[in-house]
Amino acid sequence: MKISVNIGKQNKIHILCDGEYKFTVDAEYWYGSPYHGIELINDEEQAAFFDAVGSRCAFIAGLRLLSYRDHSEKELVTKLVQKGHKKEYALNAVDRLKEFRYIDDERVAEIYAKDLFERKGMSINGIVSELCRKGISREIALEAAGKLDNEPILRIIDLIRKKYFRYLDDEKGVRKTVAALQRLGYRWSDIQSALRQYEVETEEFSDV
Repeated sequence: MKISVNIGKQNKIHILCDGEYKFTVDAEYWYGSPYHGIELINDEEQAAFFDAVGSRCAFIAGLRLLSYRDHSEKELVTKLVQKGHKKEYALNAVDRLKEFRYIDDERVAEIYAKDLFERKGMSINGIVSELCRKGISREIALEAAGKLDNEPILRIIDLIRKKYFRYLDDEKGVRKTVAALQRLGYRWSDIQSALRQYEVETEEFSDV
């Protein structure tokens, strides 16, 4: 297989194999790689070449995604694959990013848990479920959520005061409030206790 390159803009090197475009990598990587200056590689060398260069492409794409916001390992692999990188290259890239501590699921979990807790008013159970959905392990999710102050009844009372009090005048509004709180992960028993602070009869709403 014949390797050729075109120099692109912004420090980019476009790699062609037998005249067909295959990869774009950064100049720093390419000029320091063992493939720089080689024009022909055999079939046995081709697999290693594709793995090395493909993984570097995924690595650079991963850095770009992380520059916007933190991602969990699983989330980043999924996004890289969606962007057209082979899964094996995406996995290699994520392993490399972890070595440099660009990816840290514990840090991601703590930041995201705090945001869900403070901005959305989500319960501890809801936070754990959401972190797991994002690809965080349950163990890490539980540890991150466990660092938050957990007074569910007081939090529900505060949420009702801020967002739902105007709905408590009729049955439809109460049902809407209960459903919203349950979507945030709060248990019915805690919702029931909080509603009683507002003198709302709760027996008929247990089926919400």
